[in-house]
Order: sequence, then C-alpha cells, then structure tokens
Amino acid sequence: MDYRIISDEKDAADFLAEANGLHDGYIISVDYQHQGYTWGNPMYIDPEKTKMVLCVMVTSIYDTLIEIVFESIKDFQIKDADYELLDSSISFSKDGYVTWCGDLSTEPDSMRDSNYVVASMMKWRIISP
Repeated sequence: MDYRIISDEKDAADFLAEANGLHDGYIISVDYQHQGYTWGNPMYIDPEKTKMVLCVMVTSIYDTLIEIVFESIKDFQIKDADYELLDSSISFSKDGYVTWCGDLSTEPDSMRDSNYVVASMMKWRIISP
C-alpha cells in the first residue's frame, strides 16, 4: 500500500479515523536515522537529514500494523515499547511542523508525558490488516 501524507487537518482526521486514533496501540519498532552530521562549531545532527519510522500494532482494530514515517525531525520522545497508546492527536504549527502525540493533547507541557514527534513531514500506511 502506498504512503498517505498528512499535510492538513483533513488528512490528520482521516488518519485518526482509519487508525482508530491508534487506540490500544503498541509501538513495536522504532527506526531513527540521520544522514550525517553538519560540521560546524558545535557539530550537530541536521534535522533536515533525519527520519524516523514507527511501527504500531493497533489491537483495537484486529492487531493491524500501521507504519508512520516522520522526516526532518525537530524534536521527539519515544518512551517505552510497553507504553500503551490510548489515543493520539496531531496538530500543525505556523512554521510548517506537524506534531504527533500518543495522547489527546499536543500542547508542549502535556505531551512531554507521552510519546511524540515534531517533524516537517508525516506519512503513514497500513502494512498488515
């Protein structure tokens, strides 16, 4: 199945509806990649060269596996693979970032208690029904 890009509120609502908000979901794999360092003083990982792939098993929709890809990551926190996702939320910032949170709020103070990713691009697909 092809990836579907989440670029606006309608895409986000469609994803959350089809993925049942990732309710009763478990992150079964995380693959974080960066394509190299940007040299300078100090040397740092360039966010434009980052990518993360999450695979979530959603038990509330018959153990469906959903793959979510984030690119150009600004910030993230993935807590524990045993941490159950009870719900998810997605928001968009004025500076072009999409925020996914494994909770009902993408407010910075509350999302720090959960899994979250802030990135320039988010896309997803179902990889097994």
